[in-house]
Amino acid sequence: MDESPKRGLLAAYARLLGPLIRILIRNGVSFGEFSEVARQAYVEVASRDFKVGESNTSNTRVAALTGIKQTEVIKLAEILKRQKDSFHSDLDDISSVLFGWHTDSDFTGPYGVPIELRFKSENDFDFRGLVTRHVGSAPPEHLLDELLQIGAVVETEKGWFKVLIRHFIPEPAAPEGLDHLSRSVEDFVTTLDHNRLETDSRKKLFERQVYTDEGIRPEDLERFKQFTNSRAQLLLEEIDNWLSQLDKPDINKKNHLNTGLGIYHYIHDESET
Repeated sequence: MDESPKRGLLAAYARLLGPLIRILIRNGVSFGEFSEVARQAYVEVASRDFKVGESNTSNTRVAALTGIKQTEVIKLAEILKRQKDSFHSDLDDISSVLFGWHTDSDFTGPYGVPIELRFKSENDFDFRGLVTRHVGSAPPEHLLDELLQIGAVVETEKGWFKVLIRHFIPEPAAPEGLDHLSRSVEDFVTTLDHNRLETDSRKKLFERQVYTDEGIRPEDLERFKQFTNSRAQLLLEEIDNWLSQLDKPDINKKNHLNTGLGIYHYIHDESET
């Protein structure tokens, strides 16, 4: 890469990393710890995304792409494998249960209102059946405990459970919160990168922003938040309902695509700009 574009790219990354580094410093993560994670990420991305044909990327090629010694590449690859095996998040399972409980006609009543469910009944239209249909082999007892703990579900009477929320917003420090953070940033940056590289406008992914050049008055912020929260929630629920009507892909054939739409609200502090 020419030095001038590289300098611009690095300058952009310095700004991009700012909010992420703020989170790390707030949680006591040192530069040395972060730099080790960055080295691991270089090895992982080079191995996964820069293959030649169908062959796995060799350690020699990863070393050439990343500038990391081949012996270190091998060590880092082993570390990555152990870390993936040790990290667990229930984010997908919880989201899938809430999605099914609000959109599956077997678990909703008139006007699409979720019905109260028994944990176990004589038919499949209970919480266990909901988990089996929309999550798979996850233990229903564990998921119900998680839903009760986060306040997404309450027990209305002995053995009967009512869902209170449609979308799960995890605690920031919980494994699900960290999973949400990493996925949200990854998905958004992946979309931006795709649109930068794609020359065919028809194949670009939707990405838009709306803002005023002059900003708004501080006293109008709460009104703006209430307006956008309500309208965005309605749109996301409409899209969620549309997705629920699609035929389910055969996961065993691995012919499915993970896709979705994210909406976020940002505020820039002038002192940080």
